Amino acid sequence: VRFYAGASPPHDYSRLLVVLGRPLVAACVQDMLAPSVCCVTVSFPSALSLRAPSALTLSARSGALPASAFTRDAVALGLPECLQLLSDRAQTAPGRALCLTPRLHETAAECRDAYSAVSEAFAVESSPPFPHELAIEDSLVAVSAGATLGPQDLLEIGQAVAALHTTACWAEPHRWERTPQLAALAINASPPPRLLKAFDDAFDRTSTGEVVLSSKAFPRLARRRVAAQSAARSTANKMRSLLAEPDFLAGLAEDRPPPRQRDGRWVVPVAVGSGQGRVGEEVARSRSGATAFVEPHRVRRLSAAAAAAASRA
Repeated sequence: VRFYAGASPPHDYSRLLVVLGRPLVAACVQDMLAPSVCCVTVSFPSALSLRAPSALTLSARSGALPASAFTRDAVALGLPECLQLLSDRAQTAPGRALCLTPRLHETAAECRDAYSAVSEAFAVESSPPFPHELAIEDSLVAVSAGATLGPQDLLEIGQAVAALHTTACWAEPHRWERTPQLAALAINASPPPRLLKAFDDAFDRTSTGEVVLSSKAFPRLARRRVAAQSAARSTANKMRSLLAEPDFLAGLAEDRPPPRQRDGRWVVPVAVGSGQGRVGEEVARSRSGATAFVEPHRVRRLSAAAAAAASRA
């Protein structure tokens, strides 16, 4: 997009190149690049200047760049609107932010070098694959602050890492052909092999569709899950054996109550006021308030052990 101040083109230009790609660095993922190879050039008379680049800071989570970040001349030329339109066309979240944070080149040599990347972009016959939006900045900021991410957030980061690897693989056959600069950008975006391996097959889905860490990928976690399942079975078996004892059933509010749980604890129904404290610890009451659901004393130790094992898994 080229702007002219008068009827004839001026002779002196400062050129602005916006390339959708910049390292996105965080504590757990370093040198992750949003490697969009779409380029745009904006030329305008050198007398019409932008504010200092330090004023043009924007994160991938922010909205449009305010007009106050530009001089009146730039606003009159419609540069903020132009950059916003370009940002709307970007395929990744970091790319959209970078469209709104332009950097001015100071010399003609820098401009010519930047435009060489633009010429390569025109030579690309098919766009490189961008299978992920890379909108993971919030998670990376949280990790940098010491937060622990859940499986769903980790899965999203893993998919972003795999997407960067896919883009890097696209570049390999083209690196020494017509687009060496763009191919180099994409290859440099490739995540470290160790990081790529860490996310490979790291997740499973339960029967309900919930994302969980893979037992195959994490043997220690697999052992903890086996221990948790064993503890849960022991508690359930003890509960069934209690419900088969006539002396135990005599103090309950039902003749043959089925095994049931409240708040993750095995309970039995006991009439309120009939000495439910002798049977166990009250966990909940019925809607009428006439029945207390009590965790039997004889399963409390097993139940506590099962809960602790489940929390570790």
